Amino acid sequence: MPSYPFMIQVRVLAFFILLPFALPGQTVGQTQSPDELTELSLEELMDIKIVAASKKKQRISQVAASAFVITRDDIRRYGYRTLGESLRRISGLYLSSDRNYDYLGVRGFSLPGDYNTRILVLIDGHRVNNAIYDASLLEDGFPIDIESIEHIEVVKGPGSALWGSNALFAVVNVVPRKGSDMDGGRVLAETGSHLRKKGFVEYGRLFDNGLEIAGSVSGMDSDGENHIYFPELDQPGFHHGVAARVDDEDASKVYITLSYHDVGLMLYKSKRRKTVPTAAWDGAFNDSGTYTDDGFTSAELSYEKDLSNSRNGHFLARIYHDDYDYSGEYPRYDNGGWAGTYVLNKDEGWSRQWGAELRYGMDITEDLTSTFGVEYQDVYEIHQQNWDASPYYALSLDTGTDQNAYHSSAYYLQGEYGLLDNLSLIGGIRLDDYSTIGKQWNPRAALVYSPRLATIFKLLYGEAFRAPNDYERNYDDGGWQIGNDSLKPETIRTWELVCEQNIASHSRLVASIFRFELKNLISQVETADYLLQFQNNPHTVRSDGVEIQLESRFENGIEGYLGVSTVNTKDLDLDARLTNSPTFLASGGISVPIWSKNFYLSPDFFYVDGRKSADMTEDAGSYFLTNLTITSGNIFKDIRMSFAVYNLFNKNIIAPGAGEHYHYDPDADHYIYFNIPQEGRTFRFQLSCSF
Repeated sequence: MPSYPFMIQVRVLAFFILLPFALPGQTVGQTQSPDELTELSLEELMDIKIVAASKKKQRISQVAASAFVITRDDIRRYGYRTLGESLRRISGLYLSSDRNYDYLGVRGFSLPGDYNTRILVLIDGHRVNNAIYDASLLEDGFPIDIESIEHIEVVKGPGSALWGSNALFAVVNVVPRKGSDMDGGRVLAETGSHLRKKGFVEYGRLFDNGLEIAGSVSGMDSDGENHIYFPELDQPGFHHGVAARVDDEDASKVYITLSYHDVGLMLYKSKRRKTVPTAAWDGAFNDSGTYTDDGFTSAELSYEKDLSNSRNGHFLARIYHDDYDYSGEYPRYDNGGWAGTYVLNKDEGWSRQWGAELRYGMDITEDLTSTFGVEYQDVYEIHQQNWDASPYYALSLDTGTDQNAYHSSAYYLQGEYGLLDNLSLIGGIRLDDYSTIGKQWNPRAALVYSPRLATIFKLLYGEAFRAPNDYERNYDDGGWQIGNDSLKPETIRTWELVCEQNIASHSRLVASIFRFELKNLISQVETADYLLQFQNNPHTVRSDGVEIQLESRFENGIEGYLGVSTVNTKDLDLDARLTNSPTFLASGGISVPIWSKNFYLSPDFFYVDGRKSADMTEDAGSYFLTNLTITSGNIFKDIRMSFAVYNLFNKNIIAPGAGEHYHYDPDADHYIYFNIPQEGRTFRFQLSCSF
């Protein structure tokens, strides 16, 4: 007989699915203060212009891609704490954590421990993926605070024809708040489970002389979960599988943007430290000395101008400098498990790079528009080092600061031609030329057809690549892992048919059917000498799937969304499903105003089907996760609150472990591989005041 909590979840799911169709009403556009909880109508949402799909501002309904926007209102109503949490509301996207970093799965692909290398993450068009590991951090390691985000653009599918490496499965562009979005200041205080504490201050203004400034400062600290149980490690030598008080985290972030007429300056700096309870790489389990540090520093100067001429020209020039710093401490026992000499191992990596881009778009004829540009990137310093610091010093890896430095240049062109009033042909191509791997060509093509105002069909084809990163090519410690400077780039081809339908004036339905084929997948394998090495997999990975996303916004303030996807992602040569690849996903939420629209009650849910675990005999089970958020407007003058409960039913959720999640058992003389328990029920309370 089904359990009572399960029946509650089934009813909640049914409620979310049926409610958007049952409620009457139409959307009405409203003009509100930037300080209020905005209620974007469907028309306003469709009018949002994004750049992630075409490198020019274009209405989301017109872009040649399956594209979505997560608004600031969405972030506040549903209590999203990180970028990763907000992204999983989109159909086909799912999130897992190894208790150190968060990993985003897209269309059935999320190899554990891949550091999100196959999605490209941007901040206002500025690349975030770092030069050493290609990593894009989605948890509190993301360089700017989620409270500083105005909206998030999500473009699924290959994006290398415009953006270059890493844009295999999706491009995510985070657009921060500007002075005109704020028109004042705000302070926020937050507390929550595990002694979580956060402070946030922002200020922004657009002055009459055209000067626009905005900035924010935030700091977060958490003790983390006190008791994390790993059932595979339940034996005396591993503290009976319990990691106690080894999950703390702290992060600090500064973000500043200034613009004056056509000139802009963006600066951000962040630092995050996370204690790692898994003690990966056969580390000393239940030891508070295992942690990682990640830091970003970035500066970008830009010039952007609309040219007043008959061709509607638009020019962009930008130059930037990025620093990324990583360090980690990994205590372990020299003979593995809990026996032998206690050794403190340290790992370090950092990169320094600068780059520039010139871009110009114009109307060549009345029916033909084009965008073309050039980019240059110079990673002039890149460094990896690993050593044992105690009880004796032993250097195992030191790549130097410039021996693996590299540079790349790129040239891209995209055009859009109106074949008919309701039929457009879009094509583009980009050449990337790396000093390490040579040239890569990536084309894209699309037909966009609108048989009537409320209906749009998009037939899409695209190719993308990911260049092997410095970690994969050059990490060689001589004892555990060896480098491979002959790695080839990963490549992908994707075919997709998208249908977008506006239902009445309150709902948007996006449905797509797709296939992608991924070749030369870079993965870590064990060599004949029992060493680890990244190699190109000769097999082809294919994925076939269907995705549906419904978004509804009603004039009475009720809004909701529902996303479902089914996908079959497998290794064609082995005819086997990939690790951490669910076949069915669902997500949904409903936000209902109560008490004269001064409070919003917003439950949401996420369902993830069972997934294959790496090196495990059993699958990581399916789960149904439910959250609940209550958010207010002004309860007193300029004061608001938010209260959220995450994992409301305290479900026991696990994620597949990666290759590094193992421990040696000296008694049994074998390695134990384990899955990763996800966070249980937690809460968060926020109080903010605008000025």
